[in-house]
Amino acid sequence: MELIDLYDGSRVRTGRTAERGSAMRPGEYCLVSHLCLFNGCGELLVQRRSVYKDRYPDCWDVSAGGFVRSGEDASDAALREAREELGLSLAKAELRFVLTEPFSCVFDDFFFARRELDVSGLELQKSELSAAAFASERDVFDMLRCGKFVDYSAELLRRIFAFERAHRAE
Repeated sequence: MELIDLYDGSRVRTGRTAERGSAMRPGEYCLVSHLCLFNGCGELLVQRRSVYKDRYPDCWDVSAGGFVRSGEDASDAALREAREELGLSLAKAELRFVLTEPFSCVFDDFFFARRELDVSGLELQKSELSAAAFASERDVFDMLRCGKFVDYSAELLRRIFAFERAHRAE
């Protein structure tokens, strides 16, 4: 059983926890954390979700992501998900916060990191993923238009790629 902390609309912990996937009360929120890992060419590491996933089966998604567990902060969750899903160890100092995107009952936090790596060396979590690849901004938007990418808003993805461009020289 995986417990998550619950938050109010101002992102303040309520002191309540819930089992992941259980119904929440009106006005309660949980946290989800995402890693957007880019290479030096500005390509985003994308993962293809397993065909067996309940939500967005066989769709491409950002590098890693998942629910923030009770007592965990969003950056720690991004690092944990990268290890679990990709077999990739990153240091907290490599992460930069990009933005929070509020959805119906979720605050989605997006983090940025840059790393040169060979995708064939990743250890994909088979129950979660079927593939990983680097994709250009254009490729990501093509997948989004064709319904082959998780249905993030185009504006959200534009902001993530703009963040990457702004930090490419660093």
